[in-house]
Amino acid sequence: MLAIYKKEVRSALCGMIGCVMIAVMLALLGFFTSVENIANGGPRFEVALYDAVVLFVFVIIMPFFTMRTLAEEKRTKTEQLLLSLPVSMKKIVFAKYLAVMTIVGIPMAVVALYPLVLKLFDSVGAVNLATSYSAWFSLVLMLAAMAAMGMFASSLVENQIIAALISVGMYFALYFTPTLAAIFPPSPPASLAALIIASVVLGTIVLAVTKNSTAACIATGVPAAACIIVYVADRSLFSGLFGKILASLSFFQLYGDGAMLGLFDLTAVVYYVSLAALFLFFTMMNMERRRYV
Repeated sequence: MLAIYKKEVRSALCGMIGCVMIAVMLALLGFFTSVENIANGGPRFEVALYDAVVLFVFVIIMPFFTMRTLAEEKRTKTEQLLLSLPVSMKKIVFAKYLAVMTIVGIPMAVVALYPLVLKLFDSVGAVNLATSYSAWFSLVLMLAAMAAMGMFASSLVENQIIAALISVGMYFALYFTPTLAAIFPPSPPASLAALIIASVVLGTIVLAVTKNSTAACIATGVPAAACIIVYVADRSLFSGLFGKILASLSFFQLYGDGAMLGLFDLTAVVYYVSLAALFLFFTMMNMERRRYV
């Protein structure tokens, strides 16, 4: 596991993409901080981070950190060598994920110094370190979830560009879920139909990742049956339900709600960690399936 981790970090830092993306990320975060906290004189560092999130900075940057993690193994025909290692797939996937987070952590560690610099030149005590680092920590967790999603996309295809586009598609889907929630019909039948379709999609994903039809049937049938039973018992519970679920899935809005209010949102922490764990599990199952093909 340690050897895989070192290889991935060395490959990223010795290659062009890793260094360039670190530089780009630092430049953009430095730009937003300069505009918000220096040029405009704003005391809130979290606003600069939020501006970067709103303007899709991380949606565009993060796929470049993750697109090569597993797709590159397929392109260079080293995937079979990786899969034949006497190491569990969990350790392989986690080592690569930890390497990605190490590379992402380099610019984020530098950015963590910005509030201290602002505080150093704050003569009126307007800079709040607690809210600044709360927003910074929430952003790190959000990037961790995005990295796990990007690794899953990389495990699906051989082409790095396609992997990056899949990642961007997933990020944008989660970004615009509040908009979809606002226009989705609030009627109970519409929510029931949407939840059943979501169950089918979940089952399809499980089947694609695991190639286990039993698990796919359970993933589809259990949620769908539960929805139908509850709907028959009390259909009023489904009024606007799917729209509320969609609205709760946007980790960008969840981040903004906490950051702009200066709050440490435990709900966001649980959501980001759960999302990262889920996609790492999907990645592990997909690679485990390929090991025995």
